[in-house]
Amino acid sequence: MKSNRKIKRAKTARRLRPIALLLSPIFTSLAIVSTAYGQSSPTIAFKIPPGSLSDAIDAFGQQAGLRISYPESLAAGKQSAGITGQVSATQALASILEGSGLSYSYLDANSIFISSSDSNTARNSGSERADSNSNSNSDSRSDNANGANSSTSSTSSTSSTSSTSSNITTNTSSVNDRTSRNNDSPATASGSTRSTSVASPLSGTMGDHLTLDTITVKGKLELDPADEPYRTAGSSAYLSSEHIERFRGTSVGDFLSGIPGVMNADSRNSGAVDVNIRGMQGQGRVPVLVDGATQETTVWQGYNGATPRTYIDPDFIGSVSIEKGISSAADATGATGGVVRATVIGVDDILLPGKTYGIRLKGGLTTNSSPVPAAGTNGGWDSLATNLRVYGGVLPPDDAVFYSDGMRRPPLLKPTGGSGSVVVATTTDYIDFVAGYVRRVNGNYHAGKHGGGGAHLVAKRNPRFGDLEVGNGGLSDYRAGEEILNTSLDNKSWMLKTTVKIEPSQRLELGYRRYLSYYGHLLSSRLFGAPYQSWLSSIDLDTYTARYRWTPQDNNFVDLKIDAYLSAVESRINVLDLDHSWDGSGSIRPTVKTFYPFFQWTDSKRWGARASNTSRFSTDVGDLLLRYGGAFVREDTGLPSGVDRDYYAWTLGGDTPRQGRREEVSGFATVEWQPVKWITASASTRYSQFITLDNHFTRTSTFKRKDGGWSPLFSLMVEPRDGLQLYTKFGRAVRAPSIFESLTGSSFYYSVEENQLKLERARNLEIGANFVKNDAWLSGDKLRIHAAYFDNHIDDYLTRAGIARERPEMPGRYRESLGRVNLDYAEMRGLEASLNYDTGRFLVGIGWNHYTHVMFCARKGVLKPTEPRCLAGGLPHSYSLQQVPPKNTITLQLGARLLQEKLEIGSRASYIGSRFAPGFGSRIGMGGVQPSRWKPYTLVDVYSTYKLNDNVSFDLAIDNLTDRYYMDALNAAQMPAPGRTIRGNVTIKF
Repeated sequence: MKSNRKIKRAKTARRLRPIALLLSPIFTSLAIVSTAYGQSSPTIAFKIPPGSLSDAIDAFGQQAGLRISYPESLAAGKQSAGITGQVSATQALASILEGSGLSYSYLDANSIFISSSDSNTARNSGSERADSNSNSNSDSRSDNANGANSSTSSTSSTSSTSSTSSNITTNTSSVNDRTSRNNDSPATASGSTRSTSVASPLSGTMGDHLTLDTITVKGKLELDPADEPYRTAGSSAYLSSEHIERFRGTSVGDFLSGIPGVMNADSRNSGAVDVNIRGMQGQGRVPVLVDGATQETTVWQGYNGATPRTYIDPDFIGSVSIEKGISSAADATGATGGVVRATVIGVDDILLPGKTYGIRLKGGLTTNSSPVPAAGTNGGWDSLATNLRVYGGVLPPDDAVFYSDGMRRPPLLKPTGGSGSVVVATTTDYIDFVAGYVRRVNGNYHAGKHGGGGAHLVAKRNPRFGDLEVGNGGLSDYRAGEEILNTSLDNKSWMLKTTVKIEPSQRLELGYRRYLSYYGHLLSSRLFGAPYQSWLSSIDLDTYTARYRWTPQDNNFVDLKIDAYLSAVESRINVLDLDHSWDGSGSIRPTVKTFYPFFQWTDSKRWGARASNTSRFSTDVGDLLLRYGGAFVREDTGLPSGVDRDYYAWTLGGDTPRQGRREEVSGFATVEWQPVKWITASASTRYSQFITLDNHFTRTSTFKRKDGGWSPLFSLMVEPRDGLQLYTKFGRAVRAPSIFESLTGSSFYYSVEENQLKLERARNLEIGANFVKNDAWLSGDKLRIHAAYFDNHIDDYLTRAGIARERPEMPGRYRESLGRVNLDYAEMRGLEASLNYDTGRFLVGIGWNHYTHVMFCARKGVLKPTEPRCLAGGLPHSYSLQQVPPKNTITLQLGARLLQEKLEIGSRASYIGSRFAPGFGSRIGMGGVQPSRWKPYTLVDVYSTYKLNDNVSFDLAIDNLTDRYYMDALNAAQMPAPGRTIRGNVTIKF
């Protein structure tokens, strides 16, 4: 036994050796820096060129990580010699201010106030004499030096205020007081940090109150996150909480609409999100993380494929950032398409300015839905009706083939669904705390009425007999305005979030969320027949997160992040199989319904951890940034606890889920070099290794598989003029097979031994440009432009296909069986562009995405010789048939702020073009996958927000204003999207 353990430990050590080599610098450097930091006063590599004093102060604040406050008039017209070298913060600031006649004081460990050396003493009703200033300053310095919260002052002089003043009033607050060192820290993940008012030179007195001059606050400012997509070497998007609420729509993933190159797949039949970025989708290609945690699970759709799902509640989301393409971030292992990162709300999303505790109440109503009918209720076109012929050119009446129950659409203004939430928050010097609960209920929605896409009777020529028969001329089996079965949701969510402020430079954030949803679902392979209402399915998700951040001031070598999480998902897909038969009465429609239960229950637990550190250096050849770290994730899947396998499989008729485990470990390092201010080059590499253990009950022994690979990434960005950036980005990334692709289970005929997979290897090239300009045409306006060309080439693309094998007894004849395959390659190329212009009163936004090339190619000998090896619309039986995006998408948004910006109104028009190429075949009954099908459509949404005061605001939106009948792009089930829907919300804070 002991020797076996030694062998296992030796194998584990060999497997982890590449990761250890990559991670070793993080521990070595932290040990060295921690020792040095505790022994001596830290220095910083400053690089501040000569120029205007205000620019020099701003650069100092950014490089030192400090908040700088000063009256704006003090720096007007003054110059600074700057400073370059490794010095302390106090030495650098003294050098910058030399000869300016200004001095400074530390207000706290992170804040500095700059004042005039000639006006350091507070004037109290004119009673103090000018010749007493020097004595006041000396006393002030002495008091500060001896106090528990002493402030460090410059050697020339300090600013002070008279102790006889009982109240100080700030006349004008800071321009921008957000001072996070990095906007993804736990302390600021849900919003910007709040700051307190600071004392300033006095301009006058009013009794016992002192009125202060206008203050300009500078320092390590957090840029507007909405501008980030226009300042980086790559393509990305940012969604604020206002955007999410404004465009949240009816289904969970609707808030992702309108982003160039980004779509949510299978929105109407899932209650979840499955993000497609530039044609890349599913099985970890585009992970969705909420406060650093991920929990993707895959649901088998019968013969019609499988859909990965991530469950997320938009009610508790504070913001979402989307990174397109390959990423070097610690959380992007295996992300060949991009990463979606969502942050949960925090105290800054709840508290009113200046408050330390508060409550937010939200309530809303929606229209255009009907209560969920009893299981087994039919709707739409009864495609099982037989002997329907057209005689004398006359079509039969609609009730001969349509069910009538779903046509009772509620009035436009009648509320039929709603939501309500309560969130409480408090903050102290030591801790932030947020807790919330939300409930959202909506019935089955109704499709739109206009556009001609609804199901209707047409006469079709029978190609075999030549006579006319009745056919469906619509896009689906549902008529215009009809209730769409299995689209309801009933969601409950809870959240807790606590941030412990260990010290100004250290924060620990602990979080818990629970998401419980009962939603409509039907296997998409069951949707090709008479539609019917199934039982509701459920998802119960518990997520635990811990996020630590250490960013010591005056220390460029440490910017440490550690994330850990646990996601526990219990998914219960409850499907009602409905079989029709005839009783011999001669009816053209089935007269007997027989119900069969079918269940797909899965329990999945995923826990992981990530650690990364960023060190910054200033050298003779330019500024260097080194970021390094590693990650680990483990996922276990099987039946939910307490469910007996035999009872589930044989008595309940359930589909036996996968049973096993998957682990992945990775390490990465990134070097960023800025030789001059206008050039930034970056190079990174990641090594990842995975292992899977298949313990399916049909196996006699555990099957083990492991593999690993490298993922390099390079980028170059130049800024030939202020605001204009040109960049190129090239990288490779490996994606290991997901737990669904790796283990024995439904969707695949061949065993894992017979059908082993290679790593998927993506190659991504992007060339683009950003342009940012303020005061472009009008004072105070903002112009943002982004354009990019992307080229995705994926070798060994993982999917499913019909593997053809020649029959020994019948040469030249082949038998197809479903199996995992590595395609030869897949390719997606295209262009994207976005423009945003905001004058403060009016705004316009345009987004465009265009694919120039899409192709999927199988290896020789995989498919039947009679089938094409390469197809733009996806290969037969392949999941790629449901992942081919529209060739063109265009979005136009217009808005205006009125009534002193209390009222904001706007509209958004979205054009979704046709599928890039038709899919191959439609062979559901043969085990194939139905290609996603739609026709081009244009949607118009309108919105308005009225802010009554700081406490109360109202939102009103109309989705699909023209009530268009349409099918979503990337649908896996032929279910029409919602028709015209009105949403109204009120938010109260106190």
